[in-house]
Amino acid sequence: MVDFRRKWRSYINQLMALRAERGPYRFLVRKWDEVSDIDLATRVLATEFFEKELVPAPLPIEKFKSILVISPHQDDETIGAGGTLLLASAAGAKIDVLYTTDGATNNQPHAASREEYISIRNAEAQKVCARLGANVHHLNISNTNLEPTTEDLDELARIINSINPDLILAPWILDSPAKHRLTNHLLWLTHQRNNLRNFEVWGFQVHNTLFPNGYVDITAVADEKRELLKYFHSQNDHSVPFDHLAMGLAAWNARFLDGGKERSFVEVFFALPLYELLRLVERFYFSDFAATYRGHSQVLPGAMAIHKTVLKSLGKTNGFGDRPIPQSEK
Repeated sequence: MVDFRRKWRSYINQLMALRAERGPYRFLVRKWDEVSDIDLATRVLATEFFEKELVPAPLPIEKFKSILVISPHQDDETIGAGGTLLLASAAGAKIDVLYTTDGATNNQPHAASREEYISIRNAEAQKVCARLGANVHHLNISNTNLEPTTEDLDELARIINSINPDLILAPWILDSPAKHRLTNHLLWLTHQRNNLRNFEVWGFQVHNTLFPNGYVDITAVADEKRELLKYFHSQNDHSVPFDHLAMGLAAWNARFLDGGKERSFVEVFFALPLYELLRLVERFYFSDFAATYRGHSQVLPGAMAIHKTVLKSLGKTNGFGDRPIPQSEK
């Protein structure tokens, strides 16, 4: 254990020395490339072992003029980045929110049918997006039996290219739910088919400890974020009270701020250029799909099927496509 700690501290110190020269995100990638097991990586990061070595940088949300949020469900965007989006909206950014699934569930305790439940969730999301001044888009992939198609990938590419955002927000690469990990997989597959531009991507936190390299202080809009979260009655009252948990996460994240005893709130991010994120998707996701998707019966078959379909269309049989990540971006 001592040798392990010493080795990892040495890596961190070397990579931190490159940080100012190469940007606030690059030090994460090469270290992570040496961790091959996705759940092991999650557990290592959850130890907070790197807290003393890691000093996340404040992220300049006010500089972005166009932001696209890719959210698996109708509330993830607010849980993970609601405060950041409020600040961006106040600064005049154009915001678009794309929900990849229809949000349905097999057990809707407060709806008479699947269709009514979907309508309820979409109405809640619409109210939140109206408060943000955001445009709303839907892929409508079934949330109970996820079977994404090449048409979904091409629609995702169409939306991204038509918006041409300065910044994409999406669940971070190791967020624990299988449906959240699928979002990053869909980005990789979409790039293979459509050659996406190298957008900046900020991975946000929803379900587990995130290893952040950047943060946004949302203290000034914390009460507004809490109000947005309360719109999601279908989840807070009948599933998980994220209106409570998300603000607790934001309060806990305030430990990354320097000094002071203010009762602050912070959203943290795993920020990378898209091409670096896609390299991590290749590294983590494809060696063992069952581990990546934690054996999730609603996600794993569909994820494997669309992956094979895209590779077959490219004339490939291994885990990687033919859309290379440019050497200049490595």
